[in-house]
Amino acid sequence: MRDRRGSLVGGLILILFGVGMLLNRLHVRMPDWEVTYPFIFVLLGLASAYRIRGRGHTDGVFGTVFFLSLGAFFILRNFDFIPYFHSWPIFPIAVGLGMIAPIIFVPNRWGVIIPGAALVAFGVALLFEELDYWYFYDVVKFWPVILIAFGIGIVLNGLRRRA
Repeated sequence: MRDRRGSLVGGLILILFGVGMLLNRLHVRMPDWEVTYPFIFVLLGLASAYRIRGRGHTDGVFGTVFFLSLGAFFILRNFDFIPYFHSWPIFPIAVGLGMIAPIIFVPNRWGVIIPGAALVAFGVALLFEELDYWYFYDVVKFWPVILIAFGIGIVLNGLRRRA
């Protein structure tokens, strides 16, 4: 089953690239890359959502939330619903949300909340600094808190597995 799904995805990617290149050769006007790339993130999120099987399974949850978060952010930014700024603060937010999301399907995995929340908080702080709501100069020296949060998460997961 997994081989068929892999060949299906690979085949669809080749078909999409081939159609895009053919339309380019035929001088068919295509939307600009800046408009289309957020929808690639959304499609990757939906493809990852296909792997989610139900309660107790976390396959695909991280990828779904990560890619859908990125896609939603870039769509909102490109269509001027949110102001334009450097996009790198959205990546720790998307990773943090992706780490927290599997708790919906496996509620006893509390060890990922702390590092996920730390990444989301770090990304939001960077986002606020990027939008000039407040300055991050003094807070940057506390970045090791993220390492501490990941360590706490690993310890909590280890203790939960022993119990």
